Amino acid sequence: MSNQNDDLDDQLYILLASMKEYREAIGDDRKRLETFYNQVARDVLEQSEKTLQQANRQATDALKSRIQELDRATSRLNTQNIVIFASAFVALVMIFVLAIFLFIPSMDEIQQRRSEVNNLKQYSLDISKCEGKTCVKVMKKQCGYGQNADYCVIDPK
Repeated sequence: MSNQNDDLDDQLYILLASMKEYREAIGDDRKRLETFYNQVARDVLEQSEKTLQQANRQATDALKSRIQELDRATSRLNTQNIVIFASAFVALVMIFVLAIFLFIPSMDEIQQRRSEVNNLKQYSLDISKCEGKTCVKVMKKQCGYGQNADYCVIDPK
């Protein structure tokens, strides 16, 4: 029986030794897997960073060109607005000045008209406005005096 126990002890020793080797192999495999996963993760992160940096560079370059285009358009728009508003202002001032000279009589003309009206009032004439013009009441039957027959007798009030 001792032979059988020795055999059994040998087998147990061999089994324990093989288990120890398997544990060491598993430990080594575990270390290799961790190293592999760390390397893969590091490579993935580096590749992701490179891709993101490249995408950021491209986006930045595209945005710079767009910003430059917007700056040029804004400059053009500002210049155009300034020219348009300045032209409109100058045109408005010119129209206003023309309106003043064309439709508002001068002080001399106003005084002359006032004196003419005052002179006509001396004769007690019936003066009124007819469609925006000054009218005087005359006797139609007593017209045709003067060289061109342009004069009529006034009908006093």
